[in-house]
Amino acid sequence: MKQKYHIYIFLLLTISVSSCYKEIDLDKYRTPPKIVINSAVSPDNVIIASVTRTWFYPESTPYVKLPHAKVELYINDEYIEQMTWEQYDKDDTSSKTPDSVFVSHVTPKAQDRIKIVASAEGYETAIAEETIPNGVLILKTSYNNITKRPNPDVTYIGPDGNIVEQFIYEIEYDITFQDESETSNFYALTILRKKSYSWGDSFYQNELQSTDPVLSENTNILDGAMGFDGLDTHSFLFTDKQIAGQKYTLNLKEICNENPDNSTISIYFYSLSQSYYQYILSIQKISGSTLEGALGNLGFGEPIRIYSNVEGGSGILGTCNISTKKMTIHYNESSTQ
Repeated sequence: MKQKYHIYIFLLLTISVSSCYKEIDLDKYRTPPKIVINSAVSPDNVIIASVTRTWFYPESTPYVKLPHAKVELYINDEYIEQMTWEQYDKDDTSSKTPDSVFVSHVTPKAQDRIKIVASAEGYETAIAEETIPNGVLILKTSYNNITKRPNPDVTYIGPDGNIVEQFIYEIEYDITFQDESETSNFYALTILRKKSYSWGDSFYQNELQSTDPVLSENTNILDGAMGFDGLDTHSFLFTDKQIAGQKYTLNLKEICNENPDNSTISIYFYSLSQSYYQYILSIQKISGSTLEGALGNLGFGEPIRIYSNVEGGSGILGTCNISTKKMTIHYNESSTQ
């Protein structure tokens, strides 16, 4: 991380040498607000969409909800209904402007073409359209090895005042699936762990690592070389461009900070629409620790733009299909499984 720090200092010094001050009238750059549609659609739920508006930076506390918008739903080019504005969490009374969404009464299915048309007085009509991909089943899962090693980054002092050694547990997984050959496919993979205690259940996501060429296709070798951590470490985004039409076994490793014995993992395998994949990837590049994102933020590279498939507005209509597999982990000091 020290190398990464020095890179930032060098870039900031470079900017300061050539900087000058100029008063900028931001209102001169103000553009008319646009409708924003954000919706993630799958066959697991009714179709829900957040419909808001864009806002300009000088607005300190903007109200961006559009409860009186007209939001129309089409499936396979057939008009279905006008979606209804509702408070997202009806039990939430903590906010004067609670989260709100537009809700339909329809649960879609794979290969349905979803279209949402949002209009409101004073705004250009926004249209988003996307097809729900087929689901891809997880055929087989296994964990092959659990490695225990000291954790030098965590120090715990016991009741007696002595240091209690902490450990890291590395669990290797194999996950097998069959890719469809007819189309280009886009995927995401993540793992949710559940551990039961006397006081209840705890759910959390650990860091995931992999050298699998399929899972590593979005990894930029320059990130590690230049001291950056890369994209989100709790999930993988990947495509089938290396394995089109094949049965393939993904190999990855989960990093746990506590003994995983008798914990249950849920493996979530997402089939994503191309637009949803590109949207998530652009978000990860901006929010993650990447050289590309750092250079863009500092003005030394092309800024990363959040991907949108909304015509006449902004946001994303993403579609996905989810396959889930659960597995219980058994581990003790004398056995790896």
